[in-house]
Amino acid sequence: MSNQDLHDFLTQLKEQRKGSGIVDTEYQNRLDEIVESLEQQALYPDTFDQHSALAEQVSGLMVDFEAEHPVIGSLLSGIHRLLNNFQT
Repeated sequence: MSNQDLHDFLTQLKEQRKGSGIVDTEYQNRLDEIVESLEQQALYPDTFDQHSALAEQVSGLMVDFEAEHPVIGSLLSGIHRLLNNFQT
């Protein structure tokens, strides 16, 4: 997977976030923080070195979203796999 894959996941995640109807402010804030961190990763892939911390955050959020927002959960799963590939 590449930086372009990350960009594609981010675009889809933002679109889903807008139309998801997420009511819980905590989930919204956590998702927004992840998106911001992922955007930094996409913009500065060579200097951004927090892959494992981001992967953990995405993993936790992924579990939270799987049941109520399966599309967002699936996108987060793809991002998680991508981040794990960046680490290696």
